[in-house]
Amino acid sequence: MRTAVLDAALAQLVAHGYDGLSIGAVAREAGVAETTVYRRWPTSADLAAAAIAHLAQADNPMPDTGTLEGDLRALLAQIAGLLRRPEIERILRTAAAFDSTHPGAAQARTGFWDTRFGGSQVIIERAVERGELDTDIDPHLIIEFLVAPAYLRVLLIDRPLDDEFLETSVRRTLMAFGAVSPR
Repeated sequence: MRTAVLDAALAQLVAHGYDGLSIGAVAREAGVAETTVYRRWPTSADLAAAAIAHLAQADNPMPDTGTLEGDLRALLAQIAGLLRRPEIERILRTAAAFDSTHPGAAQARTGFWDTRFGGSQVIIERAVERGELDTDIDPHLIIEFLVAPAYLRVLLIDRPLDDEFLETSVRRTLMAFGAVSPR
């Protein structure tokens, strides 16, 4: 039921954007009662954030290549692949545009980004265990540093995510955080 509702919400977001998200339409498409949806997601913002987080988790499994460099390269390639899809771009624009004046919207926006970047923390934890990074490193900061330029290019300045750009982003991230080859 959860997956059906979140998939229906994603379809609504792609088709109509956040302003056109209808909990009634989502419930009908998912084959559940509206009260079922409201019980779990009391507002449209809650439902939109959960749907976007569901998409981020489903389409972006965490890589495990055996090295920090390989993991960062694979993660950024996955993210770039998602960002190149028009429907994903539209959904991300929705997440970025959550209006903080609406109840739950700021929480939904923060929840989306925390989920999006929080899942990547395992990459950094493994790198610390292998001795590639210092133990006092902030995993969230490394992932933000890696992916922020890609999101900036897609959402704000409409520039391509080519292979050279991705490789440069990985190299700069490794240099910025003093990553070393595994022992």
